[in-house]
Amino acid sequence: MSSESRTDPQPRRWLRRLGLIVLSLLVLLAAAVAWKPSRVTLQTLLLVPSLVDAGPQPLQLLTPTPRRETLRYRSDPGASADLADLWLPAGASRDRPVGGMVLVLGINNVGRGYPAVVRFADAMARSGVAVLVPDSAALLAGNLDAGETGGVVDAFRLLASWPEVDPHRVGLVGLSVGGSLALLAAGDPRIAGDVRWVNAFGAYADAGEYLADVATHAMTVNGTTTSWDPSGLTRQVFGRLVLDLVPDASDREALTAAMQKPVESGHLPALDPALAARLTSPEARAVYTVLTAGTLARAREIVDALPASITDRLARLSPVRHLAAVRADVFLMYDTGDAYVPYGQSLELADGLRPLGRLVRASQFRLFDHVEAKGVDLVGAAPELGKLLWHVQSVLLETL
Repeated sequence: MSSESRTDPQPRRWLRRLGLIVLSLLVLLAAAVAWKPSRVTLQTLLLVPSLVDAGPQPLQLLTPTPRRETLRYRSDPGASADLADLWLPAGASRDRPVGGMVLVLGINNVGRGYPAVVRFADAMARSGVAVLVPDSAALLAGNLDAGETGGVVDAFRLLASWPEVDPHRVGLVGLSVGGSLALLAAGDPRIAGDVRWVNAFGAYADAGEYLADVATHAMTVNGTTTSWDPSGLTRQVFGRLVLDLVPDASDREALTAAMQKPVESGHLPALDPALAARLTSPEARAVYTVLTAGTLARAREIVDALPASITDRLARLSPVRHLAAVRADVFLMYDTGDAYVPYGQSLELADGLRPLGRLVRASQFRLFDHVEAKGVDLVGAAPELGKLLWHVQSVLLETL
């Protein structure tokens, strides 16, 4: 017998063991892909780098380009100019419908074409989720009204009726003020029974309390008042919103001339008795006292005592007052460094949702500039990214 034949069994045994290891790994991989939770976790791992715009982008390399088209979505003829972009996964069809989400943007001047919005919609569609991104001319102009909830309802109904979309797996993602609108829309009787879930990121809970927070540069967290520095955009939008609460034109003009620049520059105006004496309408006098309240406690007392014409309008814009109508699962995200909406507002939403059994997850971050991640270090931010992975995986489990 040759030396070659005597040593032959050893490499054969090694090859058989290697084959068994490879086969076992393939079986485990197949089982992971077949089991939905592990499959969705893998999909979320591929998705997270795109969500934070950092590191390699595996979705761009491994998935086909989604289909994208622009649609009209409003049922109100007066809002017919409002358009939406629909992003559909490449494999979506009538025979293989996919889950979907409506991305509700807040008060901004960027809209559905903003790079971070496009990146989010593209990544979600590559992950297998249809995404509808509606624009609102009113929100783009910085105007917030309870009627904007109707636009969210219209967008949801359009997406849920799309042939390639499974209407039983459609939810709402709301960013900033858009999160508050998403929660209000989820309680609208036209769609309340159809919305599978809502993910509100950086939303406010109570419009009146939010105005008091911005007016006094303070917030309440777990019953404790602390200072808060609202962003320049927040102060600008706040000034426009609060002055719009004054129906009398001459009073509104007087307040605008005296208060708009101080508010937008970040100053806390002091009470001017001469200006207060010139205001004739109760709404103007009430708004002026909010703007010059000085402390958060005093501002909230004044807000609670505002004329009914104002409090009714603020109540219609306050999701915390309408949570009982929400039948969907709710996920909340908030960043503790948010300079646009104080995170105490998200905590208030969580407190309102828990007794109703609607809160699935509330995730706190130190990762975002309001609702957008910028300059993320994948290694340094690993703990925060782990929380993001966990949160997004939970949402996708209801969608994919």
